Amino acid sequence: MVGYGDQALNAYRLMVAGLAVVVLVMIVGFTLLYSALSSLRGEVSSISRSLEDQARLVGELQRQISAQAETLRGLEELRARVESVERALGGVASARDLERLAEELGRVSAQLRILEGSVGAVNESLRSSLRDLLGRVEALTERVNVLAEQMLFPVTVVDGVGDKVVILRKPSRIVSLAPSVTETLYYIGALEALVAVDPWSDFPQSVRERRERGELATVDYWSPSAEAIAALKPDLVIGVASVPSHRALKSLLSQYGIPVLLLPDFKLSDVVDSLLIAGRATGRIVEAYEAVYKVELAIKYASLLASKAELKPRIAAVVWVKPLFVVGGGTWEHDMLELVGYNVYGDLSLWPQVSPESMLERAPEVIVMTSSYGMVGVEDLVNTLLETLGDAAYKIPALRDGRIYVLTGDYENAFVRPSPRTIIAIYVLLAALHPHLFDLSPAEIPRALSPETLDIIRILERIAPDPVVEVVRKGLKG
Repeated sequence: MVGYGDQALNAYRLMVAGLAVVVLVMIVGFTLLYSALSSLRGEVSSISRSLEDQARLVGELQRQISAQAETLRGLEELRARVESVERALGGVASARDLERLAEELGRVSAQLRILEGSVGAVNESLRSSLRDLLGRVEALTERVNVLAEQMLFPVTVVDGVGDKVVILRKPSRIVSLAPSVTETLYYIGALEALVAVDPWSDFPQSVRERRERGELATVDYWSPSAEAIAALKPDLVIGVASVPSHRALKSLLSQYGIPVLLLPDFKLSDVVDSLLIAGRATGRIVEAYEAVYKVELAIKYASLLASKAELKPRIAAVVWVKPLFVVGGGTWEHDMLELVGYNVYGDLSLWPQVSPESMLERAPEVIVMTSSYGMVGVEDLVNTLLETLGDAAYKIPALRDGRIYVLTGDYENAFVRPSPRTIIAIYVLLAALHPHLFDLSPAEIPRALSPETLDIIRILERIAPDPVVEVVRKGLKG
């Protein structure tokens, strides 16, 4: 017989076994439930990602539709303006009316080309409409140019020194006395009339190539010969107001009946004024107003970027090392410095000679220097300062902090030549002084600034509107 103790033990064993089974079932159940929940969470996460992707696609599609609708509205507005010019051209009665229409046509042309750059390649219908409208604008521009030749000339143009210069007919033989003049003529499409340039005119490349082939004569920049120029039989000579010898040519060439036009070159705004003066003098007024629209747009964007900088650094710009010459007030270079920072020599005029001690007193935080076409570098300036100041030179913040930058190549040319290419120098200075505005670190800014060491086009492509990038690209690539 089984005793009472044995029965209790068996009952206990059965209870433990039952509990074990229950626990096992619960574990298996929880495991299956966890697996199901994990699978469900994965499916929910996948569905959520899919919904997010779809929402992004829908949002992008909505943006594209909105952008296309905006483009269509803009296109229709520009079409109406083109048709208005077409109608008005039929009854134009005066040179003043013609210039007003040329200004409108130039701005419409600039806006159409900007619009063309913003339309994706996939929308062939819009691109076709834009091409058709641009074709009409180009045809109208030719009509305006023909009318300008008939109605504008003889034309009286007030130049950069305030003289009234009379040009009897549309010039077909132009002598350029300065690189900035040659570059300005390039931007208004008047290079084909050139018969001579100064030795430094090297942009666009076609000018340099024509001179090398002997198709363009060379005239001196600082001391141009009136007799040599007269022998070229030009109907217009264009120089700059800041060079005394260019001013002296006026009276000398007047004896030969050759008009001399001096473009203003003392302020940043003179870049725009020079385009308009050259446009009127050559009959290229539509092209001049188109260029003005694009240049002003690029300057406004640069000003907007600069306004986002928390601090404007104190800058000195050195244009000659030994002796020391700097950028003072009353120059386009001063205006550029003031756009990106504060010119410590802005109270002086033009390009004054200064002492190394003044650098110590004025304490620039940044020094920008030109290389004089590769003849000097940062070490030359540092040595000049050390020779006079000794170790005290390191109290100059720019020297102490290693913030001396030398402009070379096309970046130097853009800084020292007051033409539309000046835009390039503005953006290079902005990048060097305020790298954070371009998502750059200070370490990414080289001490020698050139297209080879700092690709300003690539930098701008990341943040700037396409029209701004195109203005800079044209100034570098031609």
